[in-house]
Formats: sequence, structure tokens, C-alpha cells
Amino acid sequence: MSNPWKKAASVAALGNLMADWLEGRISTRPAYCDTQPDEETDHLIPILAACNRAGFVTTCSQPGEPETRGWDGRMYRQRAAVEGWVADRRLLDRLRVSAKRAGIDVIAHKPGVRWHDGIPVTDADREPYTWFARTDGHRNQIAYEWPGVGGRAVRELRKSTYLTLIDPVWGRDDRLWPALANAIRS
Repeated sequence: MSNPWKKAASVAALGNLMADWLEGRISTRPAYCDTQPDEETDHLIPILAACNRAGFVTTCSQPGEPETRGWDGRMYRQRAAVEGWVADRRLLDRLRVSAKRAGIDVIAHKPGVRWHDGIPVTDADREPYTWFARTDGHRNQIAYEWPGVGGRAVRELRKSTYLTLIDPVWGRDDRLWPALANAIRS
């Protein structure tokens, strides 16, 4: 079977492919080792697919989860978070406004931004475990997230904003997703 990602000619085409992957219509996506999203994301698939089709091409997301004991005996907790690429400036503005109204932190990396250390979104025993908004510039981020993608789509990504939305409240999972739905409905 041919690689549909290689044929993508725009950020919008990448969004449609990502939605298809989230919904199980295609079994691969660039830079991801599994054939489907993590189980913790199952309840988010409808809103994530809709975001991707609207032009917010999500590359990573996680629900907010209260503190629970993990596989290694440590206590884990998560903040609801999502990040990805937005080429459409009007959509970017709607996402920002809707997120801010819901009390969600917004980090927008425009082309030319070199580095951001990131914000912890998962911790284990109150020590940072995973981060979002961590990037070392557009070109490196694109090379990491989009290997094997069509050249026209990559050129459009280079002009896009890398957007991260994080709920500042640990464990809360009911603010970010409705804010996304509101932004793409507008």
C-alpha cells in the first residue's frame, strides 16, 4: 500500500489523514510507533478528529487524570493537554480566544522561535515526567514529527504555528475539550 502521508500537499491534508488515523481508517502515522492512539485517549477521539478536519493538526494529546498509582508504584497525575500545527490564522485566533476564556494556557510557537523548555503535563511523585510545548524550533520539530511527509505539506508547516494548549489544573478533564469544540464550531 502506498504512503498517504507522502502525498499530503497541505496542512489541511495532514489534518484529514490524522483524523483518519485517529478513527482507525489508516494504520500508520509519521513518528508514532503504534497503529492506534493510546487507550487513555479513546474518549477524546471524536473531538481530536474534528479538530484535525478543521485545521488544527494535533500531534500529541492527553486527558487530565487525577493522581493514581502507576505501574511502578509511583503516584502519577496529568494535565489535559494538546498540541499541533495550525496554518489558518483565523482558526488560530478562535482556538486562542476559546482556550483563554476556559482558563487554558496557550503557548504559540511561530516560525523563527528557537527553543522552549516545555511545561510539565505529567508528573510522578510530584516530579516532572512528561512535557508539552517543548520544541527546538520549527524545522527540527517538523523533521521529528513529520518524516516521510510530502514536500508541499512540509513547506506549509514551516509557515504554521505550533500550538500547545494546557489546562493548568492537574486532573481536570472537562475544560480543554469543550473549548476546542467551541473554537472549531465558530
